[in-house]
Amino acid sequence: MIWDVPVVDGLDRQRSLVVTVSDGRVAVLPPPGEGFYLPPQSIWQLHEAIRAAALVAAGMDRTPPETARAAR
Repeated sequence: MIWDVPVVDGLDRQRSLVVTVSDGRVAVLPPPGEGFYLPPQSIWQLHEAIRAAALVAAGMDRTPPETARAAR
């Protein structure tokens, strides 16, 4: 499963922070570049994506949040 969280990079471009689960581990992958800003509404999306990914990694699946998308 993969979750996208909208962020803004240092040049004010819209990017995505990706949260995914692989082999029972949660990965948080930043957008290309060195850093990003989380708009206020993205804080909660990041929280929910990490929580949902942790539940999947622990084998306690649940319906993914609205921000979830199908695996690539």
